[in-house]
Amino acid sequence: MIEIRDLTVRFPDRTIFEHASFTFPDKGVVLLSGESGIGKTTLLRVMAGLLKPQSGTVTGLEKRRLSFAFQEPRLLENMRAIDNVSIVSNSKTAEELLNRLNLQEERNKKSSELSGGQKQRVSLARAFAFSDDVVLLDEPFSGLDEKNRERVRDLILNVKLAVVVTHDPSDETFLHADRKINL
Repeated sequence: MIEIRDLTVRFPDRTIFEHASFTFPDKGVVLLSGESGIGKTTLLRVMAGLLKPQSGTVTGLEKRRLSFAFQEPRLLENMRAIDNVSIVSNSKTAEELLNRLNLQEERNKKSSELSGGQKQRVSLARAFAFSDDVVLLDEPFSGLDEKNRERVRDLILNVKLAVVVTHDPSDETFLHADRKINL
């Protein structure tokens, strides 16, 4: 089990969490939802160790391999799609994931030549290539059509633990969630 205890996160202009606690299972799909600015991305950043809170502890992730797909793709623009994915894995895994996300023809294009949805899928492929243990996904469906959403959902359902941020509680992923947390 992953536990976040007594979490306090403050920014100069506001407090996001004040002595909040959360638990996450070791396996399954957990959806984080809530209005914009409520702290969904902040919680993922704390879990990933990218943001140091004013107080609180995160336990249960110490020996787990964790990957993170941000809201914006954060690709290396001068590298090909295949290289952006294989940089965290091997070329076979990268090819498989790009194929599963319908990016076969784009694999040799530089990231700067891809559309927004293609960049999003390359970024997601990289996250899944790095780890199938714990995958943190911040708005993974933004910019994707329904077919590509289905492809991403299939990948989400095949990792040990996926923590998914969404603003859309009507998203079909909610049907597959093992746990829903509304912040």
